[in-house]
Amino acid sequence: MNSNNHIDAWVIILTEYLFILLPFIVIGIVKTYSADFRGFIEAPDWSFAAAILFGQLLVKLVSGSLIHQKVIWQRVSLLIALILVFGLIPSLTTLTLILISEGKSSFVIYAQVFLFVVASILFFILGSAAQSMIENSEKKKPK
Repeated sequence: MNSNNHIDAWVIILTEYLFILLPFIVIGIVKTYSADFRGFIEAPDWSFAAAILFGQLLVKLVSGSLIHQKVIWQRVSLLIALILVFGLIPSLTTLTLILISEGKSSFVIYAQVFLFVVASILFFILGSAAQSMIENSEKKKPK
């Protein structure tokens, strides 16, 4: 993979990420205006966004591994299982707990922010690798 493909993959990932980040910018502006920063952290949007990021990452990994012919499927299967077990399912469970407890559990509040940060990091690292696989395979196709 050359550096241009890697940069293109990061640009695509960043573009997708910005649209996930957009609601947080709006909520942050509103909460700052109303001086309710704790409400910004307590919002279930963190868990919801983490679940979206983990889901998008799964789609990218599956797409990249299906398109790329030299992928080691066992490693991709392991990554998918790890993302499901330690990412998507905990994010959705945390979302459910936030909605049930109405933001009263400090542990769940911090857990959802932690999951969002982890989802963001993995989205950029693994998502850009998967996007590079997609880009490389599309460039090799005869037209």
